[in-house]
Amino acid sequence: MSKLHVGPDEEMWRGQFISIWKRPFTNFVSGKSGHWEMVKREVRGRIVGVMPITPEKEVILIRIFRVPLKKYVIECAAGLPDRPGESEEALARRELLEETGYVCDKLEEVVSGPLNGGLIADEIVYFLGTCARKVTEPKLENAEDIDVLKIPRDHIEHFLKNPPDGALVDFKIWALIPFLAKL
Repeated sequence: MSKLHVGPDEEMWRGQFISIWKRPFTNFVSGKSGHWEMVKREVRGRIVGVMPITPEKEVILIRIFRVPLKKYVIECAAGLPDRPGESEEALARRELLEETGYVCDKLEEVVSGPLNGGLIADEIVYFLGTCARKVTEPKLENAEDIDVLKIPRDHIEHFLKNPPDGALVDFKIWALIPFLAKL
């Protein structure tokens, strides 16, 4: 059991997609109280990401411009649940197709967990996709600036350690690398 007693949340600000909340807590051991500031997203359910690999052993990643960072970031295709009743696998397939133009024969859930537990309650689940093939051009949303990258599996670690054009690398990709070895 935690030594912290957590009280009810108080909304501080609400925007179109996120809100900021204050959550009070008391430490039973020290007797001191405080509050935690956190972000809540309006969407319900886990975020999904997918790392596909082609029959030629090329890993499909994206280079996406992230407005909060004002930089490009190397990531896996990913998305938020925004369609009622859509399964996580269906969401992963849809986001992969929309952001890269690729489909996969098989998706396997390989890892999941909190995204940033000190700030937001979001969780993310990653799928590994096999037999990826391009079937169309990406269908990007207005706020998306995405380039599709094909990286040979045997060079993925070197690529991530030396990203092009000063791009940042989403650290979560590293958690997926061990799963590529079995393919």
